[in-house]
Amino acid sequence: MDWTGKFYGFYSDKPIEEVFRELKNQAYTMGYQYDLIQEEDGESLFFYKNQEMLDYQLEHGYNTDLHDQGCFSVEAKLTKLKGIATLFEFEGRSNFEPLDINLMLHIVYYYNLVIPDFIEDSVFSKKIHNIFSEILLKE
Repeated sequence: MDWTGKFYGFYSDKPIEEVFRELKNQAYTMGYQYDLIQEEDGESLFFYKNQEMLDYQLEHGYNTDLHDQGCFSVEAKLTKLKGIATLFEFEGRSNFEPLDINLMLHIVYYYNLVIPDFIEDSVFSKKIHNIFSEILLKE
């Protein structure tokens, strides 16, 4: 089977334990359960509603065929971020010429959200993306 799902990467200063705790709570309110997967360089949470959804996902990949919902996951790891990014918008403002900024962060968390479809094409995927974004932004 080919790769399925759409990937959205996030860098954050919010620790993995805190993000995972909040995401598990949000998923629980939606009727989802999860599997925690420990990996050499990080960990992942894989969410599914029931065995039928899990089995269907294993056969067909990430999708929203079952009642417009589907499996989703988050991979997380502690990393460093050293790079250059072009800034087009800052705090909602974009009334300036794009400029390059240097990012030199020794401790940062990388999260890879995997959802069934692009957020522009799926209400469910947009909902999960919004929930995850809100968790990262919450102070």
